[in-house]
Amino acid sequence: MAKGNSPSTESGKKPSLGDEQTRGEDGVDLTLIRWMLSLTTAERLQVLQQSVQSLLRLRHVKAQR
Repeated sequence: MAKGNSPSTESGKKPSLGDEQTRGEDGVDLTLIRWMLSLTTAERLQVLQQSVQSLLRLRHVKAQR
């Protein structure tokens, strides 16, 4: 496929989001992978930092019980 061209189906139509596979053969959620790859490096880091903060808050709550 040439740079700048969109993928198309055999019928020549562009695939819609509904046509994309959402799960890999191994059960992996491909939508999450596509979403993460759509982010910039800084945005990916921000998502990771937010996840770490959430886990630390959960640990803190659990430790107080």
